[in-house]
Amino acid sequence: MSVISLPELPVEVLVNIFIHLQIGDLRNVMLTCKTFRSLVLHDTTIWKNLSRGKLIIQRSSNTSKRNLPISPYYNYRDSHNWRYGIYKHEAILKHNENYMPWIQCEGEKYLLVTVGSVLKCVSLENKSHYILWKLDVPKVLRGDIRTNDISRFILKNNILACGNRDGCVAVYRVINIREKPTLLKHIEDCHEDGAVEVSAVEVINKHLPCVITASSNSQQLKFWHWECNDAGYDARDITLFESVGLRCLAVDEAQERVAVGPNGSDQPVVLDVETGAQLTTPAPQLNLKRAVRDVQWRDANTVIYVTHSGLLQCLDLRADRVVYKVTDPFQCSLYCVKTDGRNAIVVGSSEYSRCVLFDIRNTASHVQMYFTQKKCSPIYSLDFDTSTLIAAADRSVTALRFNNNTKWPTVRDYSQTFEVVRR
Repeated sequence: MSVISLPELPVEVLVNIFIHLQIGDLRNVMLTCKTFRSLVLHDTTIWKNLSRGKLIIQRSSNTSKRNLPISPYYNYRDSHNWRYGIYKHEAILKHNENYMPWIQCEGEKYLLVTVGSVLKCVSLENKSHYILWKLDVPKVLRGDIRTNDISRFILKNNILACGNRDGCVAVYRVINIREKPTLLKHIEDCHEDGAVEVSAVEVINKHLPCVITASSNSQQLKFWHWECNDAGYDARDITLFESVGLRCLAVDEAQERVAVGPNGSDQPVVLDVETGAQLTTPAPQLNLKRAVRDVQWRDANTVIYVTHSGLLQCLDLRADRVVYKVTDPFQCSLYCVKTDGRNAIVVGSSEYSRCVLFDIRNTASHVQMYFTQKKCSPIYSLDFDTSTLIAAADRSVTALRFNNNTKWPTVRDYSQTFEVVRR
């Protein structure tokens, strides 16, 4: 009788055998030979079976520069580390003064971060984290107590827009992320003749460049258009009477709708970019204790957002109702939110330098919490991909690396559900 050894079996047969193994058994199989190791590393069927029902961190669809091929094994390993709190701290930037930084990752190699009125581009290619360039935005001196700090910025379609607390917006063109951008426009006195700050900015670059601005002390949403070679610009505004100010903005991937986070409400307003028509039902009444602090598009039909009262919610535009609602484990205010476009959502809390991971399929509790530094601070901004979480606190920017394969890892598990006891 002929004997067939395991390596001689067809790949389809091996895969059908391996999908019935546990994770420890697969590890032993990978150690036997290079053929089995390569098969287990790259076959999606094996890991799809193991991943069923578990939260797997995906690459965001709106960050195409990150969409490089990734092994299913490494994706499963990194997601396992996310769920169980297995990571390494890495300091990216530190300073001695308190700021409210805003960050944005460009691929896996570059990070844009604000430090006061200066925008820095930091390389993430190695642990030295050297600064590629610094950009000091134009300033307008005001006769009040406002600073000239950058409140928020966004880089999209080679257009960089920086909203300042002095009430102005600086617009730059970015050809190469490694090179310092060139100034295109400096739009002064955006809202209320410059008496209020620019709290949020967005960019639309569909036919002609357009920058959208909002202020937390103004009801007006402004659209600034200009021709490519024109020195001037045109302004169009939309007034949202059901708010006392606008705190955050997010444009969908098709650049046809904008989600606006108002003060005085715990639900965002979605507008048509061309007509200005409201696509969602506004809140029934104003409440000055409520505010939407950050809003993001999860996909073409759903918007996720965080509120001053510590709520993370998902609004389905097809039904015009909230389909997901959870509260911060410590019932703190939430400052920022990011999603991978699938099931993972990470929020930044106002206390303890803490980020929280949620699964949109689970409304009972959070998945994991991460204390990004020892000092207490709000997390003003964050970004993440499958292997890294970057969080910006008042005096530092920290990265948590989940792509480690340590034999005896340090586990920081804070997935426990907390119960509020009222006395």
